Amino acid sequence: MLFKGTSNKSSLDIVKFIEGLGGAFDAYTTKENLVIITKFLSEHVTDVFNLIAELLLETKIVQKELVKEKSVILEEIKSSNEDPSDYVFDLLFKALFPNHAIGRAIAGTKRSVKRIDIRKTKKHYRRLLTKDIVIAISGNFDRKKIQQLAADKFGQLRAVKTKRRKPRSQCGSIIVQRRKDISQVHVAFGLSGVAFTSPLRYRFSIMNTAFGGGMSSRLFQGLREKEGLVYNVQSFLDFYSDCGLSGFYFVCDKANLKGVAKQLKAIFIDLQKNGFHKDEIELAKTYLSGNLLLSLESSTNRMLRLGREMLNFKKTTSVDDVIKKIHAIDEQHINNLIAQYLNPKNFTIAAVGPITRKEINDIFRT
Repeated sequence: MLFKGTSNKSSLDIVKFIEGLGGAFDAYTTKENLVIITKFLSEHVTDVFNLIAELLLETKIVQKELVKEKSVILEEIKSSNEDPSDYVFDLLFKALFPNHAIGRAIAGTKRSVKRIDIRKTKKHYRRLLTKDIVIAISGNFDRKKIQQLAADKFGQLRAVKTKRRKPRSQCGSIIVQRRKDISQVHVAFGLSGVAFTSPLRYRFSIMNTAFGGGMSSRLFQGLREKEGLVYNVQSFLDFYSDCGLSGFYFVCDKANLKGVAKQLKAIFIDLQKNGFHKDEIELAKTYLSGNLLLSLESSTNRMLRLGREMLNFKKTTSVDDVIKKIHAIDEQHINNLIAQYLNPKNFTIAAVGPITRKEINDIFRT
Protein backbone atom coordinates (compact mmCIF):
# COMPACT_ATOMS: atom_id res chain seq x y z
CA MET A 1 0.00 0.00 0.00
CA LEU A 2 2.97 2.34 0.52
CA PHE A 3 3.49 2.41 -3.25
CA LYS A 4 -0.14 3.17 -4.07
CA GLY A 5 0.27 6.91 -3.73
CA THR A 6 1.01 9.79 -1.37
CA SER A 7 -0.56 13.19 -0.78
CA ASN A 8 1.54 14.52 -3.68
CA LYS A 9 2.16 11.56 -6.01
CA SER A 10 0.14 8.81 -7.64
CA SER A 11 1.48 5.26 -7.84
CA LEU A 12 2.51 5.92 -11.46
CA ASP A 13 4.25 9.15 -10.44
CA ILE A 14 6.30 7.20 -7.88
CA VAL A 15 7.40 4.58 -10.42
CA LYS A 16 8.24 7.18 -13.06
CA PHE A 17 10.17 9.24 -10.52
CA ILE A 18 12.52 6.45 -9.46
CA GLU A 19 12.93 4.99 -12.95
CA GLY A 20 13.56 8.49 -14.27
CA LEU A 21 16.59 8.61 -12.01
CA GLY A 22 17.83 5.30 -13.39
CA GLY A 23 17.19 3.59 -10.09
CA ALA A 24 15.32 0.57 -8.77
CA PHE A 25 12.80 0.17 -5.97
CA ASP A 26 11.79 -2.91 -4.02
CA ALA A 27 10.07 -3.75 -0.74
CA TYR A 28 9.25 -6.90 1.16
CA THR A 29 8.01 -8.15 4.51
CA THR A 30 9.81 -10.71 6.66
CA LYS A 31 8.52 -12.44 9.80
CA GLU A 32 9.71 -9.41 11.78
CA ASN A 33 10.49 -6.49 9.48
CA LEU A 34 9.22 -4.25 6.71
CA VAL A 35 12.11 -3.53 4.34
CA ILE A 36 12.28 -0.89 1.60
CA ILE A 37 15.28 -1.11 -0.73
CA THR A 38 16.47 1.38 -3.35
CA LYS A 39 19.53 1.37 -5.56
CA PHE A 40 20.51 4.48 -7.50
CA LEU A 41 23.34 6.75 -8.59
CA SER A 42 24.88 8.65 -5.68
CA GLU A 43 24.08 12.04 -7.25
CA HIS A 44 20.36 11.40 -6.64
CA VAL A 45 20.61 10.60 -2.93
CA THR A 46 18.60 13.64 -1.77
CA ASP A 47 15.74 13.04 -4.22
CA VAL A 48 15.50 9.35 -3.40
CA PHE A 49 15.74 9.91 0.36
CA ASN A 50 12.92 12.46 0.18
CA LEU A 51 10.82 10.05 -1.87
CA ILE A 52 11.18 7.26 0.70
CA ALA A 53 10.30 9.70 3.48
CA GLU A 54 7.22 10.75 1.52
CA LEU A 55 6.18 7.12 1.04
CA LEU A 56 6.52 6.40 4.75
CA LEU A 57 5.07 9.59 6.18
CA GLU A 58 2.52 10.74 3.60
CA THR A 59 1.14 7.52 2.18
CA LYS A 60 -2.54 7.56 1.21
CA ILE A 61 -4.30 4.39 2.27
CA VAL A 62 -7.59 4.49 0.37
CA GLN A 63 -10.37 1.94 0.07
CA LYS A 64 -10.21 1.48 -3.71
CA GLU A 65 -6.50 0.63 -3.69
CA LEU A 66 -6.82 -1.58 -0.60
CA VAL A 67 -9.41 -3.74 -2.36
CA LYS A 68 -7.09 -4.20 -5.34
CA GLU A 69 -4.07 -4.97 -3.16
CA LYS A 70 -6.00 -7.56 -1.16
CA SER A 71 -6.85 -9.28 -4.44
CA VAL A 72 -3.15 -9.35 -5.36
CA ILE A 73 -2.22 -10.85 -1.97
CA LEU A 74 -4.92 -13.50 -2.31
CA GLU A 75 -3.34 -14.53 -5.60
CA GLU A 76 0.05 -14.64 -3.88
CA ILE A 77 -1.34 -16.90 -1.15
CA LYS A 78 -2.91 -19.18 -3.74
CA SER A 79 0.38 -19.43 -5.63
CA SER A 80 2.35 -20.18 -2.44
CA ASN A 81 -0.14 -22.80 -1.25
CA GLU A 82 0.06 -24.59 -4.58
CA ASP A 83 3.87 -24.69 -4.51
CA PRO A 84 4.88 -27.59 -2.24
CA SER A 85 8.44 -26.28 -1.82
CA ASP A 86 6.96 -23.11 -0.26
CA TYR A 87 4.01 -24.58 1.57
CA VAL A 88 6.01 -27.25 3.41
CA PHE A 89 7.81 -24.47 5.30
CA ASP A 90 4.50 -22.77 6.17
CA LEU A 91 3.44 -26.10 7.68
CA LEU A 92 6.72 -26.44 9.56
CA PHE A 93 6.43 -22.99 11.15
CA LYS A 94 2.78 -23.68 12.01
CA ALA A 95 3.70 -26.93 13.77
CA LEU A 96 6.73 -25.51 15.60
CA PHE A 97 5.12 -22.25 16.77
CA PRO A 98 1.38 -23.00 16.86
CA ASN A 99 0.44 -20.31 19.38
CA HIS A 100 2.54 -17.39 18.15
CA ALA A 101 2.47 -14.97 15.23
CA ILE A 102 5.88 -16.17 14.03
CA GLY A 103 4.26 -19.50 13.22
CA ARG A 104 1.88 -17.88 10.73
CA ALA A 105 2.51 -17.36 7.02
CA ILE A 106 3.79 -13.85 6.21
CA ALA A 107 1.09 -13.23 3.60
CA GLY A 108 -1.63 -14.46 5.95
CA THR A 109 -4.52 -16.70 4.97
CA LYS A 110 -7.41 -16.14 2.60
CA ARG A 111 -9.65 -15.59 5.61
CA SER A 112 -7.34 -13.15 7.40
CA VAL A 113 -6.76 -11.06 4.26
CA LYS A 114 -10.47 -10.85 3.49
CA ARG A 115 -11.11 -9.56 7.04
CA ILE A 116 -8.69 -6.64 6.65
CA ASP A 117 -10.45 -3.31 6.19
CA ILE A 118 -9.36 0.31 5.77
CA ARG A 119 -9.68 1.10 9.49
CA LYS A 120 -7.53 -1.84 10.59
CA THR A 121 -4.93 -1.06 7.94
CA LYS A 122 -4.55 2.58 8.96
CA LYS A 123 -4.45 1.66 12.65
CA HIS A 124 -1.77 -0.96 12.02
CA TYR A 125 0.34 1.44 9.97
CA ARG A 126 0.18 4.17 12.63
CA ARG A 127 1.43 1.59 15.13
CA LEU A 128 4.15 0.48 12.74
CA LEU A 129 5.55 4.01 12.59
CA THR A 130 6.18 3.88 16.34
CA LYS A 131 8.69 1.02 15.89
CA ASP A 132 12.44 1.42 15.48
CA ILE A 133 13.41 2.59 12.00
CA VAL A 134 16.91 1.87 10.77
CA ILE A 135 18.32 3.70 7.74
CA ALA A 136 21.15 1.61 6.32
CA ILE A 137 23.24 2.89 3.43
CA SER A 138 26.08 1.38 1.44
CA GLY A 139 27.97 3.06 -1.38
CA ASN A 140 29.20 6.54 -2.22
CA PHE A 141 27.50 9.06 0.09
CA ASP A 142 28.11 11.96 2.44
CA ARG A 143 27.42 10.80 5.99
CA LYS A 144 26.68 14.25 7.38
CA LYS A 145 24.25 14.95 4.55
CA ILE A 146 22.36 11.71 5.23
CA GLN A 147 22.23 12.44 8.95
CA GLN A 148 20.75 15.85 8.26
CA LEU A 149 18.17 14.46 5.85
CA ALA A 150 17.21 11.83 8.44
CA ALA A 151 16.87 14.43 11.18
CA ASP A 152 14.75 16.70 8.96
CA LYS A 153 12.38 13.97 7.81
CA PHE A 154 12.20 11.55 10.73
CA GLY A 155 13.37 13.60 13.70
CA GLN A 156 9.81 14.10 14.96
CA LEU A 157 9.13 10.35 15.23
CA ARG A 158 9.54 8.64 18.59
CA ALA A 159 9.93 4.89 18.98
CA VAL A 160 7.62 3.24 21.49
CA LYS A 161 8.90 0.14 23.24
CA THR A 162 6.40 -2.70 23.33
CA LYS A 163 6.65 -5.99 25.18
CA ARG A 164 6.76 -8.98 22.88
CA ARG A 165 5.73 -12.46 23.92
CA LYS A 166 8.65 -14.79 23.25
CA PRO A 167 7.78 -17.73 20.98
CA ARG A 168 7.74 -21.17 22.54
CA SER A 169 8.42 -24.03 20.18
CA GLN A 170 6.70 -27.41 20.26
CA CYS A 171 9.12 -29.94 18.81
CA GLY A 172 8.59 -33.55 17.81
CA SER A 173 5.23 -33.38 16.03
CA ILE A 174 4.32 -34.36 12.46
CA ILE A 175 2.17 -32.31 10.08
CA VAL A 176 1.26 -33.42 6.57
CA GLN A 177 -0.67 -32.04 3.60
CA ARG A 178 -1.69 -34.95 1.43
CA ARG A 179 -1.66 -34.08 -2.27
CA LYS A 180 -2.35 -36.60 -5.00
CA ASP A 181 -1.70 -34.12 -7.82
CA ILE A 182 2.10 -34.23 -7.38
CA SER A 183 4.43 -37.21 -7.65
CA GLN A 184 7.22 -36.18 -5.26
CA VAL A 185 7.22 -35.75 -1.49
CA HIS A 186 8.61 -32.52 -0.01
CA VAL A 187 9.86 -33.02 3.55
CA ALA A 188 11.21 -30.51 6.08
CA PHE A 189 12.67 -31.41 9.48
CA GLY A 190 12.93 -28.51 11.92
CA LEU A 191 13.45 -27.59 15.54
CA SER A 192 13.98 -24.52 17.67
CA GLY A 193 17.40 -22.92 17.19
CA VAL A 194 18.90 -19.73 18.62
CA ALA A 195 18.22 -16.03 18.22
CA PHE A 196 20.21 -13.66 15.99
CA THR A 197 21.73 -12.13 19.13
CA SER A 198 22.86 -15.47 20.58
CA PRO A 199 26.61 -16.00 21.08
CA LEU A 200 26.04 -19.44 19.53
CA ARG A 201 24.95 -18.00 16.17
CA TYR A 202 28.28 -18.56 14.40
CA ARG A 203 28.60 -22.07 15.82
CA PHE A 204 25.15 -22.86 14.47
CA SER A 205 26.12 -21.47 11.08
CA ILE A 206 29.21 -23.68 10.92
CA MET A 207 27.29 -26.76 12.04
CA ASN A 208 24.59 -26.05 9.47
CA THR A 209 27.22 -25.74 6.72
CA ALA A 210 28.97 -29.00 7.65
CA PHE A 211 25.67 -30.84 8.00
CA GLY A 212 23.92 -29.73 4.81
CA GLY A 213 25.13 -26.38 3.54
CA GLY A 214 27.30 -27.43 0.61
CA MET A 215 28.11 -30.28 -1.76
CA SER A 216 30.71 -31.71 0.64
CA SER A 217 28.19 -31.79 3.53
CA ARG A 218 26.96 -34.92 5.27
CA LEU A 219 23.45 -34.61 3.82
CA PHE A 220 24.47 -33.94 0.23
CA GLN A 221 27.03 -36.72 0.17
CA GLY A 222 24.89 -39.22 2.08
CA LEU A 223 21.56 -38.71 0.33
CA ARG A 224 22.49 -37.56 -3.17
CA GLU A 225 26.04 -38.42 -4.14
CA LYS A 226 26.38 -41.87 -2.55
CA GLU A 227 22.84 -43.17 -2.93
CA GLY A 228 21.16 -40.94 -5.53
CA LEU A 229 17.97 -40.80 -3.43
CA VAL A 230 17.19 -37.09 -3.79
CA TYR A 231 17.76 -34.27 -6.23
CA ASN A 232 17.46 -31.38 -3.79
CA VAL A 233 18.67 -31.56 -0.19
CA GLN A 234 19.83 -28.72 2.05
CA SER A 235 19.97 -27.64 5.66
CA PHE A 236 18.72 -24.21 6.75
CA LEU A 237 18.87 -21.68 9.57
CA ASP A 238 16.56 -18.81 10.46
CA PHE A 239 17.62 -16.29 13.11
CA TYR A 240 15.06 -13.93 14.66
CA SER A 241 15.31 -11.35 17.41
CA ASP A 242 14.30 -13.74 20.21
CA CYS A 243 14.18 -17.22 18.70
CA GLY A 244 15.50 -19.32 15.86
CA LEU A 245 14.81 -22.29 13.62
CA SER A 246 17.15 -24.92 12.23
CA GLY A 247 16.59 -27.98 10.13
CA PHE A 248 16.87 -29.56 6.72
CA TYR A 249 14.73 -30.11 3.64
CA PHE A 250 14.67 -32.60 0.78
CA VAL A 251 12.51 -33.66 -2.15
CA CYS A 252 12.27 -37.21 -3.45
CA ASP A 253 10.00 -39.79 -5.01
CA LYS A 254 7.77 -41.50 -2.49
CA ALA A 255 9.43 -44.83 -3.30
CA ASN A 256 12.77 -43.45 -2.06
CA LEU A 257 11.55 -42.31 1.37
CA LYS A 258 12.51 -45.51 3.17
CA GLY A 259 15.98 -45.32 1.66
CA VAL A 260 16.27 -41.68 2.77
CA ALA A 261 15.17 -42.61 6.29
CA LYS A 262 17.79 -45.38 6.42
CA GLN A 263 20.55 -43.02 5.30
CA LEU A 264 19.47 -40.29 7.70
CA LYS A 265 19.52 -42.77 10.57
CA ALA A 266 23.08 -43.76 9.66
CA ILE A 267 24.17 -40.09 9.40
CA PHE A 268 22.65 -39.20 12.77
CA ILE A 269 24.09 -42.27 14.51
CA ASP A 270 27.56 -41.49 13.19
CA LEU A 271 27.30 -37.86 14.29
CA GLN A 272 26.08 -38.82 17.77
CA LYS A 273 28.92 -41.33 18.11
CA ASN A 274 31.84 -39.59 16.40
CA GLY A 275 30.80 -35.98 15.82
CA PHE A 276 32.14 -33.85 12.99
CA HIS A 277 35.78 -34.27 12.04
CA LYS A 278 38.26 -31.42 12.30
CA ASP A 279 38.71 -31.22 8.54
CA GLU A 280 34.92 -30.94 8.03
CA ILE A 281 34.72 -28.02 10.44
CA GLU A 282 37.74 -26.28 8.91
CA LEU A 283 36.18 -26.66 5.46
CA ALA A 284 32.84 -25.32 6.72
CA LYS A 285 34.56 -22.30 8.31
CA THR A 286 36.41 -21.50 5.08
CA TYR A 287 33.24 -21.98 3.03
CA LEU A 288 31.19 -19.77 5.38
CA SER A 289 33.72 -16.94 5.62
CA GLY A 290 34.38 -17.07 1.87
CA ASN A 291 30.68 -16.80 1.09
CA LEU A 292 30.36 -13.86 3.46
CA LEU A 293 33.19 -11.99 1.74
CA LEU A 294 31.83 -12.75 -1.73
CA SER A 295 28.33 -11.62 -0.75
CA LEU A 296 29.73 -8.25 0.33
CA GLU A 297 30.74 -7.50 -3.25
CA SER A 298 27.07 -6.50 -3.53
CA SER A 299 26.32 -3.08 -2.04
CA THR A 300 22.75 -4.27 -1.36
CA ASN A 301 24.00 -7.17 0.77
CA ARG A 302 26.31 -4.80 2.66
CA MET A 303 23.37 -2.51 3.36
CA LEU A 304 21.09 -5.34 4.54
CA ARG A 305 23.79 -6.72 6.82
CA LEU A 306 24.28 -3.31 8.45
CA GLY A 307 20.55 -2.78 8.86
CA ARG A 308 19.94 -6.12 10.51
CA GLU A 309 22.82 -5.70 12.94
CA MET A 310 21.62 -2.23 13.94
CA LEU A 311 18.09 -3.49 14.55
CA ASN A 312 19.31 -6.31 16.78
CA PHE A 313 22.45 -4.94 18.44
CA LYS A 314 22.22 -1.14 18.04
CA LYS A 315 25.72 -1.39 16.58
CA THR A 316 27.53 -3.15 13.74
CA THR A 317 30.29 -5.74 13.76
CA SER A 318 33.20 -5.33 11.36
CA VAL A 319 33.69 -8.03 8.74
CA ASP A 320 37.17 -8.74 10.12
CA ASP A 321 35.71 -9.39 13.57
CA VAL A 322 33.09 -11.75 12.11
CA ILE A 323 35.79 -13.72 10.29
CA LYS A 324 37.86 -13.92 13.51
CA LYS A 325 34.83 -15.21 15.45
CA ILE A 326 34.20 -17.88 12.82
CA HIS A 327 37.80 -19.09 12.79
CA ALA A 328 38.03 -19.13 16.60
CA ILE A 329 35.49 -21.97 16.69
CA ASP A 330 36.76 -25.55 16.74
CA GLU A 331 35.15 -28.96 16.22
CA GLN A 332 34.48 -29.44 19.94
CA HIS A 333 32.37 -26.28 20.04
CA ILE A 334 30.28 -27.72 17.19
CA ASN A 335 30.10 -31.26 18.53
CA ASN A 336 28.73 -29.93 21.83
CA LEU A 337 25.60 -28.90 19.91
CA ILE A 338 24.92 -32.28 18.29
CA ALA A 339 23.09 -34.03 21.15
CA GLN A 340 20.40 -31.35 21.28
CA TYR A 341 20.26 -29.93 17.77
CA LEU A 342 21.00 -32.94 15.56
CA ASN A 343 18.88 -35.45 17.44
CA PRO A 344 16.20 -36.96 15.16
CA LYS A 345 13.81 -37.39 18.08
CA ASN A 346 13.66 -33.62 18.58
CA PHE A 347 12.72 -32.69 15.01
CA THR A 348 9.25 -31.66 13.95
CA ILE A 349 8.44 -33.06 10.51
CA ALA A 350 6.38 -31.32 7.82
CA ALA A 351 5.58 -33.03 4.53
CA VAL A 352 3.62 -32.27 1.37
CA GLY A 353 2.87 -34.87 -1.27
CA PRO A 354 1.06 -38.13 -2.04
CA ILE A 355 1.50 -39.45 1.50
CA THR A 356 -0.30 -39.64 4.84
CA ARG A 357 0.74 -38.65 8.33
CA LYS A 358 0.80 -42.32 9.36
CA GLU A 359 3.17 -43.18 6.53
CA ILE A 360 5.56 -40.39 7.48
CA ASN A 361 5.42 -41.51 11.12
CA ASP A 362 6.06 -45.16 10.19
CA ILE A 363 9.00 -44.27 7.93
CA PHE A 364 10.81 -41.70 10.05
CA ARG A 365 9.75 -42.44 13.65
CA THR A 366 10.21 -46.21 13.80
